[in-house]
Amino acid sequence: MSWPPRFDMAAARVIAGGGSFLLTLIVLGIMVFQPALADNDLFKSLAQAIIIQGLIGLVMAFLFTGNQHGKGDGGER
Repeated sequence: MSWPPRFDMAAARVIAGGGSFLLTLIVLGIMVFQPALADNDLFKSLAQAIIIQGLIGLVMAFLFTGNQHGKGDGGER
């Protein structure tokens, strides 16, 4: 088995989607265990930024893995 392992396009999309979902769960979990943070404007802004950044990253991962540049061994363009 070589390192790093090779992923096909479907696996890359699943990993990207799972990461975005995990970020959302972490933010919601923090709000459950620390309810005082729900009133903090800084925390609200950071939580929104984390979730939005994750969604933008998810879209970029889908676009990258959906075109021809996402295929191959990385050396071909």
